[in-house]
Amino acid sequence: MLVLQIPAARADEVAQFYAGKTVNIMVGVEAGGFYSTFAVILARHMGRHIPGRPNVIVQHMPGAGGSIAVNWVYNIAAKDGTVLLTPEGSPHLRVPLGLDKPTYDAAKFRWVGGWSEGVGTITLKKDIAPVSSLDEARRTEVILGAIGKSSNTYLIPALMNNTLGTRFKIITGYRGGAPIRLAIEKGEVQGWAGQWESWKQMSPAWVRDGNLVHLAQLASKPSTDLAGVPLLSTFARDAEERIIFTAIENGIASRALVLAPGVPEARVAAIARAYHETLLDPQFVKEAGAANYTIEPIAGEAIQTFVEQIAALPPATIARIKKAMELD
Repeated sequence: MLVLQIPAARADEVAQFYAGKTVNIMVGVEAGGFYSTFAVILARHMGRHIPGRPNVIVQHMPGAGGSIAVNWVYNIAAKDGTVLLTPEGSPHLRVPLGLDKPTYDAAKFRWVGGWSEGVGTITLKKDIAPVSSLDEARRTEVILGAIGKSSNTYLIPALMNNTLGTRFKIITGYRGGAPIRLAIEKGEVQGWAGQWESWKQMSPAWVRDGNLVHLAQLASKPSTDLAGVPLLSTFARDAEERIIFTAIENGIASRALVLAPGVPEARVAAIARAYHETLLDPQFVKEAGAANYTIEPIAGEAIQTFVEQIAALPPATIARIKKAMELD
């Protein structure tokens, strides 16, 4: 986590500031989904770990792949430590890739920590899948559902088509993961590029019965749930391609809590400590576990370093990623 030690005098000031206040956790997607449900659970427990024990609530500001909320927190919201954000849609990548206008700098957010690493997969329903490996997907067409051309559900398989030669036919226009899974159930599409944890939450019977085949996983390290499923980066054919795949597949920034730049340091430290304590709180862990969330805390420093590394990628590498994702 970010610096957690607060001098006693500052701790008293922080407690006095938060006492009687409301802390808002902003979510950039509709209520009821993966990020929203987590934020609601977090809000029920985090207040008792913040000095002054403020009320903590969740507010939704959906739109533009989560970018409306990101921009609002960065540019408009109060910079006093009463507004937190659970960013959705990989904001650390969206500006470099031209998906968002440069109205915020992801590296200047205060990344206070994450609840776990996001693990992406290219997953097919086994009983309708025409292939069982990525190598076979280079020779046989596979139909994938996607939300839109600015969504990872499109960008990741497009990247793989244009670098690795896979033959993914990507059908866009679905309004979220649930409609894509319904389309898979109906046989309209055969799979999608989504979050592994969403399969466990929304399609537990398919997971239990082994009716899924994973062609690749996207994470900084192999998931213990996905033994034998190769990381995307293992398919890299040269050094630059490995840099690209490693940057794209790393999910340590995808389940984070952030504060806007300009929040006083003592309050940043207090929120970071409160977040860390909440992730270890037995009551929180029990409720999150009952909702099938994996809690594996990630230090804010690790996320901050990764986001800064993405911001420093050479223009030529960014250009190659954009071309492969069909963004240029």
